[in-house]
Amino acid sequence: MNEGLAQSSAEYVMSQAEEEAVTAIEEAGHDLGAVRVYRDNVGESYTPLLEWEDWIGDFEESYQGEMSTKEFAEQLAEEFFDFDGVYNSIAQYFDYEKWERDLFMGDYWENDGYIFRSI
Repeated sequence: MNEGLAQSSAEYVMSQAEEEAVTAIEEAGHDLGAVRVYRDNVGESYTPLLEWEDWIGDFEESYQGEMSTKEFAEQLAEEFFDFDGVYNSIAQYFDYEKWERDLFMGDYWENDGYIFRSI
């Protein structure tokens, strides 16, 4: 049994159709852990595993990667601001902790180390 998207019950056995959906998700190159977290957190309208093709586009748009919120905030700041060039002189004043806090107050969310953008 593929546990990447299985329900938490140890006795749960996926149907053949669910197994095929998991295989298709894997073949599309998606991280099953990230897909599971997304599916469990986006709301009831996206929950059915068998309808994954209906919501996978939103997953792809939202998923940012697997890392800590601190790593993500630092990476995003480096992308937004040219601290190695133009903004080098102000980099020492940048408050990464507040940046991280503010990012995850609405624009982004994290669960089990997976980072998603709110869409």
